[in-house]
Amino acid sequence: MLSFAEAYKIAAEAHKDQKDKAGGPYIDFLQNVADYLKNKGESEEVQVLAILQDLITSATKKTPEDAIAMGVPADMVELIQKMTYHKNQGWIDEYSCHLMEKGVPAEDSTYDAREKDFVRFVETLKDNPMAAKAKSAILNVLLEDKYIHRQERRELKTKFRLKKYKAAIAALGV
Repeated sequence: MLSFAEAYKIAAEAHKDQKDKAGGPYIDFLQNVADYLKNKGESEEVQVLAILQDLITSATKKTPEDAIAMGVPADMVELIQKMTYHKNQGWIDEYSCHLMEKGVPAEDSTYDAREKDFVRFVETLKDNPMAAKAKSAILNVLLEDKYIHRQERRELKTKFRLKKYKAAIAALGV
C-alpha cells in the first residue's frame, strides 16, 4: 500500500501551481479532505485515495499509466478513475428541456439537471466503501464556510451547488 506521505508527494507534484475553486492552493484543499477523514477515524488507505482523487484529470494532464509510473497501485488508479465525474451533457440537456416544458425556468432546469446527473454518478460509488467515504469527505469539505464564501459568485449558482453536494452526500449514505 502507498503511504500517505508518498501519496501527498505525488499529489503535491501533480497539482503544483493549481488553485482550488476558492483560489487557494489545490493541495491544501486535498489535505483538508484527508484531515477530515483522519479526524473521523478513517483508515490511511481512504486518506490516500482522497488526496489522490484528482490525480488523473485534464488539469494535471496525468494518465492512468503516468499514475502507475509515479507509484500509485493499479487498483487505486482504477478507483481514482471511477471517482472522476464526467457529466452526461446529453442527459442533462434532455432532462432540463423536460423541466422547461413543465414551466420551470431555464436556469433552474439546468441546475436541477446537473444536480440529478451528479447524484446519479455519486450513487455508483456506494458499492465501494473507500470511494464512498472519500467522495463524501470531499463534498463535506466543499460545504465548509471557507470554500463557500471564497467562491461566491452568484447566489443562485451557490444555492444549487450546495443542494447538489448535500443530495450527493445523502445518496452515499456514509
